Amino acid sequence: MVFRKRSNAPVPTREEARRQSAIIQSAWSHFREAAPMIAFLNNRNEALRVQPLALAIESDDGLERVERLLQDLTRNA
Repeated sequence: MVFRKRSNAPVPTREEARRQSAIIQSAWSHFREAAPMIAFLNNRNEALRVQPLALAIESDDGLERVERLLQDLTRNA
């Protein structure tokens, strides 16, 4: 039997997990492909001045800001 070392990474709260799920669904609806969605969520966005996924997970306000940016991108596409 092989044992793995326990991760020291913090477990997300229920609210953080809810916001993460919501932003992933919103980004998927916008991009419809995994690669651009992942790139958008994980790379620093100059308009937000931060990584969109981290901002969205941090608070409901952050989630709203990222969702508004996705809506703006959809309108301008």
